[in-house]
Amino acid sequence: MNELPSSTVIIASDPRKSQREILRRFVRQVLRISAYPLAVFVAIILIGLIPVNNDFQPTPDGIEIFVTSNPVHAAIVLPIESDVINWRNQFSAARFPSDTSAATHIAVGWGDRGFFLQTPTWAELEVSVAANALFLPSETCLHVTMKSAVNTGPNTRAVRISEQQYAKLVGYIQAAFRRDSTDRVVGVDGEHYSSNDAFFEAHGTYHFLNTCNSWVGRGLQESGVRVGWLTPLPKTVFWYLPSN
Repeated sequence: MNELPSSTVIIASDPRKSQREILRRFVRQVLRISAYPLAVFVAIILIGLIPVNNDFQPTPDGIEIFVTSNPVHAAIVLPIESDVINWRNQFSAARFPSDTSAATHIAVGWGDRGFFLQTPTWAELEVSVAANALFLPSETCLHVTMKSAVNTGPNTRAVRISEQQYAKLVGYIQAAFRRDSTDRVVGVDGEHYSSNDAFFEAHGTYHFLNTCNSWVGRGLQESGVRVGWLTPLPKTVFWYLPSN
């Protein structure tokens, strides 16, 4: 049997080091792959924050509207009755579990259908539902709440707009509702969070660049209010609205 020369050194490989190196290479590859779309997303958000309608001025004697935005969801709150529209004529009273005749305002929010209907409270939030809403284009619906008062605070902004601007906002909201052959809005049967709300089928597809916040921002934009060009993130609709 041949013997190795006395000067030869045998180095045994450490399998743990090989595994760590493979893992490091994998992480570096994932970061390289994800860096480009992340950079594009950040750029879109930053560009989207550039305001539009910079010449907007509130109308002191105009119609007061409210925008609400919690850490996730935004909505528009409007007076039920005005010279432009009576929102009671748009919805069957039977759609709401309780008597809403004393309501003075209506809150309208647009969003992912699955998230809306499967997450009545934050305690029931599922990661899979949230991930589907953000990353997969999905169906939408509208959540309508009849309110007898508007809660003012850090999650609410108020602004007065002219009747012409309000008419544009009303048209924008009405266009989001799916309608049947008789031009009535189509409700989602049996779905409520409380006794004074209802859900309705909507047009549009939800994804991470077209969120409930985006929908509110576009409505403000189309009605002439100063707002960011693109507002997919929570609270971004507040950036250019007057403080309470």
